[in-house]
Amino acid sequence: MSCIIPGCTNLAPNNFGVRLRRPDTTAIWAPNTEAYICDAHAKQGLIVTVTLEPTNTGEIETNVIGQVPPATANRVTPIK
Repeated sequence: MSCIIPGCTNLAPNNFGVRLRRPDTTAIWAPNTEAYICDAHAKQGLIVTVTLEPTNTGEIETNVIGQVPPATANRVTPIK
């Protein structure tokens, strides 16, 4: 996989995911995204900005954007 960071040519084995947890730490949902990050960028740190937008679809839609210039990875996952 290619790294989501624009201009990066490193292999990117690390899948970026999101998780919504209940107070007992079980997940309500936890989809992986279509965004992959190389070891170098994972270790040097990232700024993660989260925007939440409600829907009535019963799905989690993830849109990951690597900045400067933007690169995107989108995925829709049903809530089970």
